[in-house]
Amino acid sequence: MTVRAKATIREFGDYQTPLAFARLVCTKLKDAYKLSPAVILEPTFGAGNFIEGALVEFENIQTAYGVEVNNGYYEATKKRLCGLGFSHKLDLYKGDIFSFDFSRFKERISKKQNLLIIGNPPWATNSQLSAINSQNLPIKGNFKEHKGIDAITGKGNFDIAEYIILRLLGEFSGYNCTLAMLCKTIVAKNIIRDIDKYNFGIAKADMFLFNANDVFGVSCDAALFVAKLGLDTSASVACNVYDFYTNVKERQFGWANGAFYANALMSGITASIDGHCPFEWRQGIKHDCSKVMELNKSDEDKFINGFGDELDLPVGQFVFPLVKSSDIKTDEITKTRKHVVVTQKRVNSDTSIIMQKERAVWEYLTRFEGLLNARRSVIYKKSPKFSVFGVGDYSFSKYKVGISGFYKEPKFALITGEIPIMLDDTCYFLNFHKIEDAIITVALLNSERCKQFLKSVAFLDSKRPYTKEVLKRIDILKLSESVSYEYVLEYALGMKGCYNISERQYYDYLNSCKGFPCVASKQN
Repeated sequence: MTVRAKATIREFGDYQTPLAFARLVCTKLKDAYKLSPAVILEPTFGAGNFIEGALVEFENIQTAYGVEVNNGYYEATKKRLCGLGFSHKLDLYKGDIFSFDFSRFKERISKKQNLLIIGNPPWATNSQLSAINSQNLPIKGNFKEHKGIDAITGKGNFDIAEYIILRLLGEFSGYNCTLAMLCKTIVAKNIIRDIDKYNFGIAKADMFLFNANDVFGVSCDAALFVAKLGLDTSASVACNVYDFYTNVKERQFGWANGAFYANALMSGITASIDGHCPFEWRQGIKHDCSKVMELNKSDEDKFINGFGDELDLPVGQFVFPLVKSSDIKTDEITKTRKHVVVTQKRVNSDTSIIMQKERAVWEYLTRFEGLLNARRSVIYKKSPKFSVFGVGDYSFSKYKVGISGFYKEPKFALITGEIPIMLDDTCYFLNFHKIEDAIITVALLNSERCKQFLKSVAFLDSKRPYTKEVLKRIDILKLSESVSYEYVLEYALGMKGCYNISERQYYDYLNSCKGFPCVASKQN
């Protein structure tokens, strides 16, 4: 692949669908849904393989509309399709899908005509395109309406495909329309999860999982997302998930009993745990400059940064042990392979105090001031220099219970040391003042019942299955009703520290979850 071709993929999320696969998708739509469209639309049509595939596979197409911003694709596709004898059915437009005026042809489509919107919108996020200063972006705005810091950090990021699909569903609400788009599975999940926010209803939704590496040579979880709009406003609250190649149903995700499930078929089993966690889940420290801020221990009991520099820095005031996602493999962590520079006790607090208290740390940070000032996220722009985020009094608790956000199999660990151990921003954690409370929490969260619940609400095909939103749904008190004290004691004794949790400690813990004063156990 040429440098220019790679740049095009980055700029436009440009993974062109092979003609054979485009035809296979059309065949699936024809066979599974008995679909026979009179009108098709391929937004961002690129090489036009979906237009060609549809014109070949569907017999009753009267008009094929298409929109494409890239002039090279537009001219080449138009010439090729006309050469195949389809010129009398084509109505192609050169335009930007983000600002395109669909009224240019909507008035020519009857709301009762069978309309198929088909295609493969860009596989990129707004932050990825912003990072390379791409112009191929929707109008700047917080279209998901996140508030505060969520709007300018991870939650403000979104897939371009999601933006395009939502716009199309809104534009053609009220039409006899089927939308069939190739996209990352997270896109379909987000649309169904947020369905109540939109001014359209999806009468039926399905997702067909396929191997994106085989089709596009890219490693991600991908699917053909099919949504039927219909002429009514009733909204589907669930999406069926099938294997693209076998049509075997794997699961169903969506809304059940007022809650959103990754596997709604399990909702009856796990609903008894669904609720609100009595403790506040926190995300670990965000610094966005690992080569400077994360340190390894050297053989000389000094530190080595990401550039190979050996450093002699004091620990415990601005340098702390660090746990990353890949470290959470056991149920107890007391030592770490990395350390991290923590410049603040609270977000936006004055960092110049480092110069007075730890001159060596201040001089080290100053050496790399250019790199730290170059961090792209807007959250650093108006903050004190060397700032970090995801830090507060809770960060310095001696006892924590942490989980990696990345791995499909949930694993919770007690994290404790003489010096408070930090977690990075790929992890989530609870903090405690008493070790017995942390131990009981680890035991409950690592129970099979809790794992079943998490797998019913977390999307395991997401890059980060376990998020704060997922974890805060674990109702500890409800969970304790299906997990006995005897189990907790056995689990605690089996930990590395061989902890003996008394009944009184256990029931005091449960009462504290209720917000009541600690009292004697039920057995007293």
